[in-house]
Amino acid sequence: MRHITRLIWISRAYWRWMFLAFLALVGATGANLAGPWLMRRLISMIEEGVAGVAGSLPSAGTRQVVTTALALLLIYAARPALRALQTWSAHVAGWGSVAEARKEIYRHLQRQSPKYYSSTQTGQIMSRAVNDTASFEALIAHVIPEALVGLLTVAGVFVMLFRINARLALFTLVPIPFIILGFVGYNRVVRPLFRHAQSRLGDLNAVLQDNISGMREIQVFAQEDRELESVARRVMGYSTSVTRAVSTSACFHGAIDFFAGLGTVFVVLFGGLMALKGQVSIADITGFLLYVSLFYEPIMGLNKLNESLQQALASSDRYFEVLDREPDIEDAPGAAELGRVKGRITYEGVSFDYDGTPVLSNINLDIRPGEMIALVGPTGVGKTTMANLIPRFYDPTEGRVLIDGVDLRTVTTASLHRNVSMVLQDVFLFNGTVAENIAYGSPGATREQIVAAATAAGADEFIREMPQGYDTPIGERGVRLSGGQKQRLAIARALLYDAPVLILDEATSAVDTETEAKIASALEHLTEGRTTIVIAHRLSTIRRADRIIVLDEGEIVEQGTHEQLMAVGGLYAKLVNVDANETGGRVAAAFAPGR
Repeated sequence: MRHITRLIWISRAYWRWMFLAFLALVGATGANLAGPWLMRRLISMIEEGVAGVAGSLPSAGTRQVVTTALALLLIYAARPALRALQTWSAHVAGWGSVAEARKEIYRHLQRQSPKYYSSTQTGQIMSRAVNDTASFEALIAHVIPEALVGLLTVAGVFVMLFRINARLALFTLVPIPFIILGFVGYNRVVRPLFRHAQSRLGDLNAVLQDNISGMREIQVFAQEDRELESVARRVMGYSTSVTRAVSTSACFHGAIDFFAGLGTVFVVLFGGLMALKGQVSIADITGFLLYVSLFYEPIMGLNKLNESLQQALASSDRYFEVLDREPDIEDAPGAAELGRVKGRITYEGVSFDYDGTPVLSNINLDIRPGEMIALVGPTGVGKTTMANLIPRFYDPTEGRVLIDGVDLRTVTTASLHRNVSMVLQDVFLFNGTVAENIAYGSPGATREQIVAAATAAGADEFIREMPQGYDTPIGERGVRLSGGQKQRLAIARALLYDAPVLILDEATSAVDTETEAKIASALEHLTEGRTTIVIAHRLSTIRRADRIIVLDEGEIVEQGTHEQLMAVGGLYAKLVNVDANETGGRVAAAFAPGR
């Protein structure tokens, strides 16, 4: 019930529709209850001889019959109208609730750090955000309204039965304890089965997500049969889980329906015996039978709704599992808004470990505003981690990182991110046009500004050769572009963002020498007045840095210009000389990007 309450709170924008559905529901329930009462009263009038002499009806009796018939007509006209109103408003509230739930989980996912996404499959997240939330519509539009109708009907019929004949009403209630036990058993047994089925569906979505994204690799390495078997195994696993849950549910349905039917049997048996003894009238027996059908019909309906309820509750368990996960990185209470910074970045005694594995150890570094810093070192020494601490994708395990003398943990992450632009090694482009991707971080940019950024990144020439130029769609993840073209668009996007701090993580790794020279020329102009942190393995990129920071085993072991470090003859010089002999001027795999 706690999850249902939370879901209703998330859907508070649609409370007015829920309230309208509730009012229509109460009206329809009242109409349902009034029908049998009118029928019983009519039969009672006839039974008591209101009709008078055979073949003719007194005017008073005629009026009563006509009045009853008109009342029934009004009820039968109002009931479907009220039910239609209730169904319409409930569906508006239901799909509105799904929309609100999806927005809420997406809002929460935006707050999660990269650590969460590195440890959680995308398909599992998608399953919770799309599949699990879809079941909320049935909960809001069907289960809750129908359950309320059932409860109101049962309560109303209960009152009517005791008004007609208390003794016979008691016989009618004999099966109720067995039905309650059936519901309790159902909830304990079936809900875990539906939760397991939803979990299997999440596994299936995760595998499909991975396989569709990696379809080219599957085809290149001829692994179609193996992956088909893997997907088929999960498809059958989900099918088996659903079948087990539905089959178990059907067994409970049958048992509860049987006990519900006993109520009618008891009315016929004991009511018939009482009628033979003159202890109850025919009108009362008729009214009883009509009300008993109304009494057990919602109970059997609740029994069937329970399956949808358990599915929805199982989905809500998984949904709120994500929503209840606290972000690793959050704004501190009273965090300040950071204006445009000058770009001084300071590491004070910074250490960092990833799930217990040390990555950085006691890093002390002061980067001046407008300075260009190159981070180099063997794989896994913490170059990318050092860069990721600046936009606060992670927090240091020990020490602190400051920007313009302000601890990053004391400012809002949104204002911090407005001061930092990044070009990552693994470029991500959206399914849109070239211009839309360049202007993604600057939606108000003019076409002239977009073209200027593309020109500075060495992308303008190839863009103009595309079928629609800057309005050319590039496909999902930029599938229609080469690796170098993707990186140049990503560089243009970061340049247009015009943040005072620029991070380039292997930003030129996929471009040729000629294109790199164009980018380098542009960067020399664009990095003026902008603090730039470069992670690169190309010597041409590293040599342009004002300072080169050499990392080894998570510590700073050397720093200085290219010439200074070569003169020292330490680790940097050794690796550069080895690489020069092997590749003619590129710092080799030993300088590949690490964590």
